[in-house]
Amino acid sequence: MITLHCKLTFENERDKQKLIDLMREFSSCYRYAYNRLIEGHKRKDLKKHLQKIFNLNSRYCDDAIFKAQSLI
Repeated sequence: MITLHCKLTFENERDKQKLIDLMREFSSCYRYAYNRLIEGHKRKDLKKHLQKIFNLNSRYCDDAIFKAQSLI
């Protein structure tokens, strides 16, 4: 596997803001998932709940849960 470090450039401020907002939503979803996993919630139920709360697609919610599980 090769990892590339790149600098993102944006054509306009609107695109940059969209990405920043998405990153912020994912981060909040990740923290929320971590706290719910600590409380004993199950991944399947948590995934559906996160989709409703954070308005993210299932892939992002699943990734947030897996990232949170890796810390536990």
